[in-house]
Amino acid sequence: MVHVIEATELKACKPNGKSNPYCEISMGSQSYTTRTLQDTLNPKWNFNCQFFIKDLHQDVLCLTMFDRDQFSPDDFLGRTEIPVAKIRTEQESKGPTTRRLLLHEVPTGEVWVRFDLQLFEQKTLL
Repeated sequence: MVHVIEATELKACKPNGKSNPYCEISMGSQSYTTRTLQDTLNPKWNFNCQFFIKDLHQDVLCLTMFDRDQFSPDDFLGRTEIPVAKIRTEQESKGPTTRRLLLHEVPTGEVWVRFDLQLFEQKTLL
């Protein structure tokens, strides 16, 4: 289970100093999108999703933030990645964890995410 809690200090893209942010969460060909929140740099999504893990050692969870634009392409607000193997290692010692992940390719922004990795025979679900 992946719980995208919130993002903070996102880049402003609108003339009013705000953005209309949403988050795309993906692993391989699987992806989810949070709702778009209006006029904020600190969106609180509280969005849950699950992924089937094909390879514990190779799969990577990617979170990408965008600013929704009505009449032009959406603006990039940053991205971050975390290998599933790292989530598993942390969970083995600490249980389900909440992490603050810094956004890359932008000057500011971070996302708070809670991970609860559940292993099943044959398939793994995050």
